[in-house]
Amino acid sequence: RTRLAVELHDSVAQNLTGVSFQINAAVRLADSDRHAMLNYLDLASRSLKSCREELRNCLWDLRNQALDEPDMNAAIRQTLVPHLGDAELQVRFNVPRTRLSDNTAHAVLRIVRELVSNSLLHGHATQIKVAGGLDGGRLMFSVRDNGCGFDPERRPGVAEGHLGLEGVIERARQLGGTVEVESAPGKGARIVVSLALAAVRAEAMEGTC
Repeated sequence: RTRLAVELHDSVAQNLTGVSFQINAAVRLADSDRHAMLNYLDLASRSLKSCREELRNCLWDLRNQALDEPDMNAAIRQTLVPHLGDAELQVRFNVPRTRLSDNTAHAVLRIVRELVSNSLLHGHATQIKVAGGLDGGRLMFSVRDNGCGFDPERRPGVAEGHLGLEGVIERARQLGGTVEVESAPGKGARIVVSLALAAVRAEAMEGTC
């Protein structure tokens, strides 16, 4: 319930506030600048679509039993299968589920699902590879696809109504993590996420004593 409340507050509620501002701006410009008005309405429409997808994800999380899986490979597959369609999926996540808290495991599943959804929806990928492992005190994982790729420096963001990748970056940041984007037009994409794991870091320090 706490995770769901955070998701709704940090994504849906804030995005709906932005939609309200966009619609108000469109109303103010209705008589003076029709082109700008239509731009604001288009942005509001895309933002509402993102809100709908986020609500759908939250509802899926309520029914999803992936967090109960003892193996992260199985948990990732269970989370992604409903979204894959005909795309081929390879998963190699060499991290024991017992090394991850429920909050971290939930974050991993949400991030992977968002990245894979982006690969399918925007990149039109037919092959997805998910890999992960522990590197000292950090959890490293990546999503690679064979899609159409994009220019990371010119990718659309929140201002254009695209919340997916920005949401991933913010989610990783909340866990002391980083996100690296590797892509180019026609070259597919690879997104690498690094998350800090306090428990792993503590165990590593004990091992050096």
